[in-house]
Amino acid sequence: MSEHFTEVCDRLRIARRPARKRTAPDKPLVERFFITLAHRFSQHVRHGWQGRSHKKRGRGIDRMPLYTIAELQQMAQEWVALEYQQTPDAGLRDPFRSGVVLSPNDMYAVQVARSGYRAVPLSPAQNRFFLLPRWVTPGKGGFMINYRTYQPIAQDAGHYREILLRGSSELPGRNGQWECRFNPYRPERVWLYDHTAGTWVTCDFRLRHLLTDPWTADMWQEHAEQHCAAGGSEQDEEAIALALAQRDRRRRSRRPPPKRTGAEPPFQGMELEAEQPSQDPYAGLEEFDLSTLRPYPAQSISPLAPPSTPLAPALPAGTGGADRPPSGGQAPHPLAALFPDDGDDRPPEASATGTPEAADEVVEAEILDDLDPDGDDGAGDEGDVWEM
Repeated sequence: MSEHFTEVCDRLRIARRPARKRTAPDKPLVERFFITLAHRFSQHVRHGWQGRSHKKRGRGIDRMPLYTIAELQQMAQEWVALEYQQTPDAGLRDPFRSGVVLSPNDMYAVQVARSGYRAVPLSPAQNRFFLLPRWVTPGKGGFMINYRTYQPIAQDAGHYREILLRGSSELPGRNGQWECRFNPYRPERVWLYDHTAGTWVTCDFRLRHLLTDPWTADMWQEHAEQHCAAGGSEQDEEAIALALAQRDRRRRSRRPPPKRTGAEPPFQGMELEAEQPSQDPYAGLEEFDLSTLRPYPAQSISPLAPPSTPLAPALPAGTGGADRPPSGGQAPHPLAALFPDDGDDRPPEASATGTPEAADEVVEAEILDDLDPDGDDGAGDEGDVWEM
């Protein structure tokens, strides 16, 4: 009895053991990019950067002309497009050209050329998969994302009721929740995905009529924190929505600051055609037969692989002794084909046989272009003369 009780306690202790926190070795690609970003971008930022940690930021940072988050985001995007994507990396190599180091853009072009590419415009339903995901639990009054209640529009109310009748989504590892996609820069509308039918249910924020000006999820979070600091709750979405609406009214009524160095670049995410269908610019192209593509033999791309030995250059065939196989099983001298045998059956010199004694011998020679100082060219078969 005691042994069985001990075994049950051990099982409960193992089951209640918290999951191990992810460390740097669990995500090496992300950690390596952090180092690349710090060495190739962050350290070149003039204002405010003194190290990878906020503890090394130095003194007097608050008195320096700092950048805004939107400006840093814009500079980082320009760095990725103009420097990171176009810089060759030792880890990117073409299997057909293992000695060539490629950039990310070059590697993408190589893979597109190998596998083929067809530009297909995405429909609004397909574009919604590029938005941020949230897993929600639908209810009779809607569902919540960051304490904002979303309800289906009138056209999709029937489809939403079918999801409620179905109950759990039966997706593994999701505890019955359903997938939802939203744009953080336009959070007044979200889309609930029905994986059983492959369709979307459009839902709007229930207090959307109070917010007539554009707003973002960051603006909502800022006012939610201010409301909580004043003693409220972040679940009081009516008070937060009214505070956000009053901010927009004050912004429109007040005058711009008299001293302004420049307009702050607004950051807006990638605009996806999630409402209107896009046109197909390749509608008139003919069908391409992929069976006509033939693969080419690949080479080793391992950096430790020995380089391939190039073949000896083909030399013109000589006459006489150059055509005969060499004696003793030794390979012929590379220049033997340029000097034909005279036919006197004399043994070749040490330089032609390639003996070790002749390998270290150095001979100084000078080529004479002018053969006849008196102007007589002589016979037509005379060539250059080597003077030892």
